[in-house]
Amino acid sequence: MNPLNNRARPLALLLAVLLLAGCATAPVNHVAADAPRAAPLQPLVKPRPVVGLVLGAGGSRGFAHVGVLKTLESAGIEPDIVVGVSSGAVVAAMHAAGLRAGEIEANALRIEDSDLLDFTLFGPGRIEGERLQNYVNEAVRNRPLEALAKPLAVIAAERETSRMAVFTRGNTGLAVRASASVPRLFWPVKIRGTEYVDGGVASRVPAAVARQMGADIVIAVDVSWRGSADAAAADVVIRPQTVRSRITDFSHKLANLAAGEDAAREALPQLQALMARATANKTDAPRPLPGVAG
Repeated sequence: MNPLNNRARPLALLLAVLLLAGCATAPVNHVAADAPRAAPLQPLVKPRPVVGLVLGAGGSRGFAHVGVLKTLESAGIEPDIVVGVSSGAVVAAMHAAGLRAGEIEANALRIEDSDLLDFTLFGPGRIEGERLQNYVNEAVRNRPLEALAKPLAVIAAERETSRMAVFTRGNTGLAVRASASVPRLFWPVKIRGTEYVDGGVASRVPAAVARQMGADIVIAVDVSWRGSADAAAADVVIRPQTVRSRITDFSHKLANLAAGEDAAREALPQLQALMARATANKTDAPRPLPGVAG
């Protein structure tokens, strides 16, 4: 027997195993009835000004969003509409599900990177993302987007076109997973034949979406390093001075939480004055007579 053939067999077997493993770990095409989907945005209408909160993309710097929520809540400012992108979508989902800032903070302080990040040797990225999906679904008690306590839009991007997708229906954890799937780091999420990646590819701080959902006042939280031009569509932009670190580095979460609190506290006078003006304008606006179309 040829000794070269003997040496070649183990190598061929290893290559075959690797090939099969790669095929077995390709992204699943999610086609179930609860797969995330977009739906026409129905503007929320209230007798008082509707407040929209937009939590932007920024990897582990997203812990600052929790600090912002703490400050807003302590000041009595309660968002009516929430929009989340990437790490901001994780916090947005919890808030929209009804968790108070203290509960979200407790979760953030307990969490380890291994709770969210499932590293793999095969596939189109180093992190699969299912662990993040399961974590979010457990936090929201497996409720779909449309069943949360507040209207929530989760922003993802179509991989091929970078076009924005605004998920407002379906599996909350899967929508957040798609929104946070950083290209080349996370696997893309395939939904009804379309692959989705991190929503920050389309817009890091999509303030305009909150306006489309009916917000009279839009508060945007921008934790990106260089700032996002899309945040300019907001009435108030909060930019925490976060620690520059890798996307998956959770070691600075305490500093980033504090940065969020501080930045929101600085923005409070501007925000409170804006809310007072908006309340006065809405109260003074003429109302249509009964039976008469406005």
